[in-house]
Amino acid sequence: MERRVTPYVQVLYRSVARHEDFHPSDLDILRTAIKFNADHGVTGILLRIDEQFFQALHGPAQNIDALMTRIAADDRHQHVDILLHEEAMDTSPFKDWSMSYDSLLGFEQELGLQEDDTYPAISPDRARELIALFAKTATSVATYGSAFPYARLSGENDMAYLERLDGLV
Repeated sequence: MERRVTPYVQVLYRSVARHEDFHPSDLDILRTAIKFNADHGVTGILLRIDEQFFQALHGPAQNIDALMTRIAADDRHQHVDILLHEEAMDTSPFKDWSMSYDSLLGFEQELGLQEDDTYPAISPDRARELIALFAKTATSVATYGSAFPYARLSGENDMAYLERLDGLV
């Protein structure tokens, strides 16, 4: 009997938040993501970049595809734009974190709203660069922590992170 290997994918999407930075809905998104992702082998990071969400995800293709359907229907954001969806190695760039959270300034990566009120186009190569940057951000947060609300503390595992977030509700 041949063993079937589950393909893994990585996804990067961008959406426009319906609420300001650090709104309680961000906390709700994080809490939901940690629980769902931990149960489904999904890892990733959610970033607030100006009024946008950027989320990089890694995991079994079937689970990621089901998650993306849920994300697209979530009314806490709008204009979900999948920037990259491709096969990936089974090793996550986000280690064992079911979800992390941080914030970056859009101008730092030229991701903010442009003068013509549009967001910059992102090629697949640029999306891969962003996933690598976001993974590096997650590693930095794991090592040093972050000053942003709802971000993980240095050395905090999923369970401790979730318990702390639950205490903020």
